[in-house]
Amino acid sequence: MTIDSARSQPRLAFLGTYPPRRCGIATFTHDLSQAVANTQDGVPVRIFAIIDASVTGDYQPPVEVEIRAGARQDYVLAADRINYSDVQLVCVQHEFGIYGGDDGSHLLAFLARLRKPAIATLHTVLRAPSNSQRSIVLKMAEHCDRLVVMSHLSSDLLVESHGIARSQIQVIPHGIPDMLRGEQEDFKSRFGVAGRRMMLSFGLLSPNKGIETVLRALPQLTERFPDLVYFVVGVTHPNVKRERGEEYRLLLQHETERLRIVDHVLFRDQFISDEELADFLRATDVYVTPYLTEAQSTSGTLSQAMGAGAAVVSTPYWHAQELLADGRGRTFHFGDSEACAEAVGSLFGDAEQLRTTRDAAWQFTRSMTWPRVGEEYVDLAKRVIADANPARLPSAVSLRFPLPELRLDHILRMTDDTGIIQHATFSVPARRTGYCVDDNARALLVVLHTHHVHPSPQTASLITKYLSYLEMSQIDDGHFRNFMDYKRRIEPHSGSDDCAGRALWALGSCVQLAREAGTGLLARRMFERALDLPPAFGLRGQAFAVLGLAAFLAAEPKHAAARQLLEQLAAELIERYRAEADDSWHWFEPDLSYDNAIMPLALLRAHAMTGTSACLSVGRESLGFLEQICFRSDHLNLVGNEAWHRRGQVRSMFDEQPVDAAAFVLAFHEAYLVTGEGRYLRRMRDSFSWFLGKNRLGIPLYDFATAGCHDALGQHEVNPNQGAESSLSFLISLLAMEDVAGLQSSETSPAIPALRSAGVVADTL
Repeated sequence: MTIDSARSQPRLAFLGTYPPRRCGIATFTHDLSQAVANTQDGVPVRIFAIIDASVTGDYQPPVEVEIRAGARQDYVLAADRINYSDVQLVCVQHEFGIYGGDDGSHLLAFLARLRKPAIATLHTVLRAPSNSQRSIVLKMAEHCDRLVVMSHLSSDLLVESHGIARSQIQVIPHGIPDMLRGEQEDFKSRFGVAGRRMMLSFGLLSPNKGIETVLRALPQLTERFPDLVYFVVGVTHPNVKRERGEEYRLLLQHETERLRIVDHVLFRDQFISDEELADFLRATDVYVTPYLTEAQSTSGTLSQAMGAGAAVVSTPYWHAQELLADGRGRTFHFGDSEACAEAVGSLFGDAEQLRTTRDAAWQFTRSMTWPRVGEEYVDLAKRVIADANPARLPSAVSLRFPLPELRLDHILRMTDDTGIIQHATFSVPARRTGYCVDDNARALLVVLHTHHVHPSPQTASLITKYLSYLEMSQIDDGHFRNFMDYKRRIEPHSGSDDCAGRALWALGSCVQLAREAGTGLLARRMFERALDLPPAFGLRGQAFAVLGLAAFLAAEPKHAAARQLLEQLAAELIERYRAEADDSWHWFEPDLSYDNAIMPLALLRAHAMTGTSACLSVGRESLGFLEQICFRSDHLNLVGNEAWHRRGQVRSMFDEQPVDAAAFVLAFHEAYLVTGEGRYLRRMRDSFSWFLGKNRLGIPLYDFATAGCHDALGQHEVNPNQGAESSLSFLISLLAMEDVAGLQSSETSPAIPALRSAGVVADTL
């Protein structure tokens, strides 16, 4: 590719949300792509739209591809489509909440697969990102030629908080419509407030917007300026509405009644068009952004308000500090209604100051109009294309088999209004077998982690269902009765150490991950009720309990009893190991039986929580012993359940159980996270591949048609049934794979040790 060709008409693709989806990123993607298309180069653009369940099938050109936010393979296929097209550069719109995976980590699957140059516009830059968020941004920096931010402060944060080279960062302001300033009273008359002072706040409504701060300032303001009216325009944010309904809007309306300012406040609960927003802004005297925290690196509405010539009063969040400097607006401290009233009053009380502030804001934003911003993006695209590395062309694309989509079809098939049914005849639920705590705990784990990265009403409902089953099965002393028949008759003496340990694992994870407050509170109460039980458990029950305690402590790090118990159980596991192990048998007991890798997993997880070196050394030694026993070259060959493997005797070869393969996936996952050694990542993928046919018989256990998993790998064939245990084992393994996706299997792969949610689903096996 020559520089001359790059400086001709570039061909760009945009990845992000897009209308008719209603969110700020969708609007930005539309406006930016149109600005680029309308430059003097007439740049052709294609849109790859991230969609969710609320908007499907309604997209029109220039949308070329719809990518389901939670479907990792859609990202891989979209990247391949671009790789084999004439697109020269991809412009990614990044916000942590719009892509699937933990913190939007599915985006990395797209970038890892992409072989065309890319730039990413970061709509949120954090001063103190979580390990997961920082890791995602660093991986984006590896894959993208430039990171675009909208303020110089954001550029500084990328350098200081993420260690990204300033040479890789480009500052391009948030675009705004090129709005000519007209007769303000004409625009006011359109909203029935001609001759009155007008304040406005606009945007998707959520509690962090701080609208109540302005409402509490209004009594003081309306006493001085009786003609003042305050418009609050915008629908409730869809995520807030899904989880909490209109609770915040109702709170605001009740506040207006309490403060007796109903005649001065107008709520406009509508998603308004760009044209109507422009009219609102040009009618406005004072625009207010009273956000409650400083960590807002970009505000499109602030930019637009200044571009319309409104005087802005704002809390000093990052973007506001930069845009409102040098007399271009006023700021007041977060949540300070008195200071808000003073700042607004200083403008309304001095007509000359109001005019000067509005003029300064309008003049400053002339470089931020969409035509100017579009030209800046095109110039950047040309430079990046000219410098592109030819080695990134499609011939370098890996054609290895992608991971399956995370689907809950079979789990839903196996679940009724009581819980998940234990067994299946082929793919049909065997209702006569009833239910058990073991499987409902496993199911709760799966849907908790699924809901964490792909939230939906369906997974939220399943969390409640499985937790309810566990709650019904727990008795006053904390123990669990394991079995219930299909007529809902609980077997009174059916508990076991394993089922109680698995329940603790699920409950601890529920405390850590539950989004709904009542769910978390119930899980905590049940968890604490059972805290006296684990010291009497057997080996595996204690290991499951350690996993539950680690999850619980991630949410409740100061819970002294839980931390003490975790340390006690880890010490007991180490003591059992040292009592049994010798030079040829590095194990905790004289047999290798079921769920073997759970013990190394528990010790490695305990090390991650406590830093105890013995947990790490014994966890690695015992996992290495299992690896030596259970791997044949590059494939997993599990200990069979016919007679297991007695010390000094010949091991059983069949039947191999999915629950054992899942334990290996989780153990190698943890070993990779706490050590950063790439060989563990490779073994994790080998273990997962067992489900897909990389096994002794070369036969897949996962059924792509049903999204279920066969119950065992027998001597000559797979068990045709697809019960709950096997299918849930596959899903928890796939979720672990999603957690490390985008990372390479090479032993020299970069890694950040001890990250529990470091990336996205691995793009290939």
